[in-house]
Parts: sequence; structure tokens; C-alpha cells
Amino acid sequence: MDEFVQVNIEFNNKAKNIFFSLYEKFAESVKQLNRRKDDNVFQQQLGKYLKTLKSQLENLAMEMLDKNKSTKNISQLNKKLADEINIYLGEFRQKSRSL
Repeated sequence: MDEFVQVNIEFNNKAKNIFFSLYEKFAESVKQLNRRKDDNVFQQQLGKYLKTLKSQLENLAMEMLDKNKSTKNISQLNKKLADEINIYLGEFRQKSRSL
């Protein structure tokens, strides 16, 4: 299997765990909120968890890039991981709308 594909799979497996763990904590933290009355609190919590998610995924990506410095297309891998992070952030926002 291509080294690039392997790194991407490993990143996504770890990123999913981070994503779902944080989402569960977020959902629990806003469970008692009335969205009409407390939307500002909901948005603050959402912002806090998005920031944490982004930070943890960026740290994971840096670890993966460090571990795979010898990869031929390291800049392409960097771009791919950055794109993946943005997808996870968008997915978190999308999922939060259902709460």
C-alpha cells in the first residue's frame, strides 16, 4: 500500500476517535440548554469544542508529518491532512445543529 494512503488511513482512524470523544462531551455539556433562550451559551460551547478539536487534529497531523518526513510528497500530504481537518470541523458544526 502506498505510504501516502497509509498515513491518511492512520490519521483518519485516530481523528475519528478524537472527533467522537469530543462530540460526546459537547453533546453532554449542552444537553440541558434551551436552544431558544441559551443559544449564546450553546454557541460559546460549540466554539470552545471546535477550537479544541482543531488543536488536537492539528497536533495529530504534525505528529504524522514528523513521523513521515521521508515521504516524497510531504507538502501534498500536509495539504491533504489540512483538508481532512477542515472536513472534521465542518462535520462537527453540522452534527451540532441536530442537538
